[in-house]
Amino acid sequence: MTETGFVSSPAGELYFEQMHGPNATPLVCIHGGPGFTGYYLEPLFELSTVVPVVIYDQAGCGRSRQRCPVRKLFTVDGFVEELEALRKARGFEAMHLLGHSFGGLIAGEYALKYPERVSSIIFACVSIDIPRWVADGERLVSQLPLIQKMVLREGLRTGQYNSPQFLAALAVYYQKHVYGFEDKPASIIKAEAEADSQTYQIMWGANELAVTGLVKDYNLAPRLELIWQPSLCVCGRFDEATPEAHQFFTSQLPNSRCHIFENSAHHPQLTEREGFLRVVSEFLGS
Repeated sequence: MTETGFVSSPAGELYFEQMHGPNATPLVCIHGGPGFTGYYLEPLFELSTVVPVVIYDQAGCGRSRQRCPVRKLFTVDGFVEELEALRKARGFEAMHLLGHSFGGLIAGEYALKYPERVSSIIFACVSIDIPRWVADGERLVSQLPLIQKMVLREGLRTGQYNSPQFLAALAVYYQKHVYGFEDKPASIIKAEAEADSQTYQIMWGANELAVTGLVKDYNLAPRLELIWQPSLCVCGRFDEATPEAHQFFTSQLPNSRCHIFENSAHHPQLTEREGFLRVVSEFLGS
């Protein structure tokens, strides 16, 4: 059975979709961006054979725009309280959290603020150490063909992000380290079409490499040792959120394991769907 609706939060009303399952503790999936929408996480609904699954659109993006055209809060705590409002409204005593990309930042901060409400965490392709993310991005750019590398470095140096040359070079980077597929699936196209560019620019920046927004100095890594719940770190071998970063995060989490998807970039839930669902299902079952 599937249930949909809206929940009021300090950031504005948000849309949720819940697929009911056999366990009282749900898996709540937090999309990235920020403001990218939950469409691209919909393969996770298949896990409803194991647990109830909830996917929501952050206020101001996707289906939430029906009730909240513009997000009201542009702070990390605003995203945390948005999730807490969803938990309260749905009456969940505790939740398994899956945070993808920027959603991992929200999951981690939520676990630190409301530890008794978190049963486990899946950090999927996460951006939780932004200085490291930027350094990793520079390293990945250095491995691109010479022309794309030079164009990206110059655009990032000057802040000229919209030239045809820069956008073409950025597309090469995205193809290799963000998408990981030749043709975008419908869920990604829909997520991009209904994404909240204002929230992305305020919180993050102009693009995945130019992190100039409010989280540019954010780093959760020194506090990972305080997260005691069972944790799973996953990412793709070619991910912009690099395997090296996730292996380090795993080493800092007291009760964690790590899995790298060998044929994926930033979206293993799409490019290695069956394997991703199996790994997450086994983690939840353990």
